[in-house]
Amino acid sequence: MLVAGVIQMTTKGFGFVNQDGDDNKDIFIPAGRNQSAFSGDRVMVRITANDDARGPVGEVAKVLERGHEEIVGCFGVTDDGYGVRPLRRELPAFIPLIAGDGDAALANGVQPGDWVLVELLHHDSDSSKAQAKLLRRLQKSGTVSGDLVAIMSEYDLPKPYTAAYENAALAQEPLPVAREDCTKLATVTVDPLDARDFDDALSLTPTAEPGVVTVGVHIADVACLIPMDEKLDLAARSRGFTAYLPGKTLPMLPSSLATDRCSLRENEDRLAHTVFIDIETTTGVVRSYRRAHTLIRVRQRLAYEEVERVLESKKHDVSLKPGVEKLLRELSACAEKMRQKRQEEELFLPLAVPEMRVICAGKPPRVVGIQKSEGSPSHEMIEEFMLAANVCVAHEMLKRKIPGVYRNHAAPEPEILEGFAAQAGVMLHRKAPKLRKRPGLVKFLRDLGAGASASMLSFSLLRILPRAEYGVESQGHFGLGKDLYCHFTSPIRRYTDLLVHQQLLALDQGRSPRPGTMLTDYVARCNALEANVDQACYALADRLKVRYLLDQQEGNAALPITGLVSRVTAAGLNIYLPDLGLMGFVPVRSLGAGPWQFVAERYALENRRSSKRYRCGDELSLRIKDADVVRGELELAPVGH
Repeated sequence: MLVAGVIQMTTKGFGFVNQDGDDNKDIFIPAGRNQSAFSGDRVMVRITANDDARGPVGEVAKVLERGHEEIVGCFGVTDDGYGVRPLRRELPAFIPLIAGDGDAALANGVQPGDWVLVELLHHDSDSSKAQAKLLRRLQKSGTVSGDLVAIMSEYDLPKPYTAAYENAALAQEPLPVAREDCTKLATVTVDPLDARDFDDALSLTPTAEPGVVTVGVHIADVACLIPMDEKLDLAARSRGFTAYLPGKTLPMLPSSLATDRCSLRENEDRLAHTVFIDIETTTGVVRSYRRAHTLIRVRQRLAYEEVERVLESKKHDVSLKPGVEKLLRELSACAEKMRQKRQEEELFLPLAVPEMRVICAGKPPRVVGIQKSEGSPSHEMIEEFMLAANVCVAHEMLKRKIPGVYRNHAAPEPEILEGFAAQAGVMLHRKAPKLRKRPGLVKFLRDLGAGASASMLSFSLLRILPRAEYGVESQGHFGLGKDLYCHFTSPIRRYTDLLVHQQLLALDQGRSPRPGTMLTDYVARCNALEANVDQACYALADRLKVRYLLDQQEGNAALPITGLVSRVTAAGLNIYLPDLGLMGFVPVRSLGAGPWQFVAERYALENRRSSKRYRCGDELSLRIKDADVVRGELELAPVGH
């Protein structure tokens, strides 16, 4: 039986083929059975077994289409000659250059270690014989600037908008639509301290009914400045998303829109698209909602940290404009009731995974720290109202039969959760919890509390959950526990949100929205663009975290690194570094004298000659044995080995 799909190889030599069709399972490709295929190639696979515990097993019969014609890597030399070390981990660790290219590169000033762009030259019969032709030098490696250039080139991220686009954005007149004047409402934005684009704001007003308030979720009315299928729309569609890379932001929209005309800036009149939601303050129940195009004027811009200080104590140091403190406290109290209701009824997954942001500063830029951001009442307050607005808009699109874009998140396969449950039981040194059903999974996550172990388990669960994607039909959102959900609240940063705004604007203007068949193509492209941007951000963050760790260790190599064993295999230990949000690996050869035996039922490596044992969940003091900044990989060893 032959089937087609796209292959993804691992650094261990095996791979998986994602079959065509949403309902088909991935095909496991054992090591050595990929023929000449690299990650990203479209291949024809011959199924060799259907009864394996891992699912269908096969071998690559033919490469149909190459996924990578050009790649980025570091120029280097081995005993076998010149070549490149690809930036992508899933590609071979070293690809030789064609004869003469290495000497020519040196003659043209390319130095070993420089980032270069090469063309891949494949041999149909053997992937190990692939070669590369050097196209050009990109930049010196070993710097934040060099890594940025390499990542942007490898993942084909867009270049800054030209002056022509910026001028077109400045000249664009807003599209006409009936608009309510809400400039008298007390309205605030709450964002990260270093934010430059502000696409959501909040207000709260009492209604005639005691105990019911109207929360205004005001979203930048980007669609009024981006006419469908014209120059600015086509440019935004080609980018898909704003890429927030460490040290650099690549906006989806021209900066004259993203950080100025569309941005809900303090003390300036701005066009908004508002969802007014009537909410019971004692229960968090949404009574009703309506949507309107508005004109707003943000009274005060606030950072999450400032709101946190206001909510924690009446004796705070935050300078607030009249009425803002009362507004924040009322919004917070209302959001808390809404969150409690969601916890009870929707059973959303309470994943305790802190965001680890790489902070870059200076010229040239360098990594100055890793900022750990965990859930807080101020973040939860904003999240609650954004979720509510997204749900309201999704309901309106469905009710009025408007072709729309929904955010879907599929449930994991039961056997995947069973495997995670077994791993979690070993980590926590107790019987494996029952996680096949949603209530059990949610209770388990809630009971984890905070700390490194909770973070590691949440991180491990996230890695095995299906990826959330966009679709023209609603299929529910497993993580949020919602049957119906869309993205409406970030049209400055996500084209999917802009698509929803454009559909609603067309309806409000009496025009026909785009048909669902057209949205299907756009959504498929958006899913691919989102995955690409995410990969680029993770790839750069991992490399900069490794670089930062090396800088911290310089001159102080004896300083131990704390890590948690997240997975045990016969090859060694996967390590989670909670202070960095980074993964490392301890090969079995670095654990000391053996022999070591992998005991699958205990998820452990055990020494046959001693009582030494390593299990999931163990906390270890580690040292760096080898750090590969090119590949973003970290080899560790226990202190003393």
